[in-house]
Amino acid sequence: MDRRIFISSLLALPLATKSFASALPWTARFVQSGFDGEAYQAGLLIKLDSNWKTYWRNPGETGIPPQISALTSTNLDTISLDFPLPKRFSDASGEAIGYHDEVLFPLRLKPKDFTKPIGVNLEAFFGVCQQVCTPAKINSQMEFTPSNAPQPDAELISAWQARVPKFATIVKSFRLTETFLVLDLAKPFNDIFVEGPDRYYFTKPDFDREAGKAWIAIKGLKDPMELSATKLRMTADDKGQGLEQAITLA
Repeated sequence: MDRRIFISSLLALPLATKSFASALPWTARFVQSGFDGEAYQAGLLIKLDSNWKTYWRNPGETGIPPQISALTSTNLDTISLDFPLPKRFSDASGEAIGYHDEVLFPLRLKPKDFTKPIGVNLEAFFGVCQQVCTPAKINSQMEFTPSNAPQPDAELISAWQARVPKFATIVKSFRLTETFLVLDLAKPFNDIFVEGPDRYYFTKPDFDREAGKAWIAIKGLKDPMELSATKLRMTADDKGQGLEQAITLA
């Protein structure tokens, strides 16, 4: 299914909100930690029943990435969202990229005035899926105050922050053929997720471990020149550690 059609169909459905979460195969809540000198630490925690999944920022061939926004706020300058290293899933609908069981999406909320608290009404929209995908939405009113008091979810947030990919060298060189992105790898990886323009989908790599290469098919590509000067974002699974690198195609 085309991702844009899938997302449109999700948006057309009635949303399952937090008030009904107990009857659904997922629960979700916003959590918060302390102040690191620049921003307050927080996160969206999603727990899923067995065989259910939710999605990464690039959800794969189908799915919808999580979206988190501030509906109203006081003293909030910026809010940023991080994504832990995901997994790849394959079923009858195609490839999906995301998480099962549990995931926490780390958030950073930067105040305008560091001496004053932040008040914010956060809203999250995300998809959960087994065989049938369901849109979900929750919101929560939160307050962040400049305090050194320990927060109950601080260790949980820190553990998931450690799963966010770090910048590193994934490929030494690369080239584009008629339908493949060919990578010369810096080392062997379990998986590589490639993100580019929405109209293309970069599939699961085929690895040649001995040659240190990966071939990634590009769905939707008709002419390699379409990707001339295009920036790609790559995320590699290095035995459970996430690594990230940006490249620009010639």
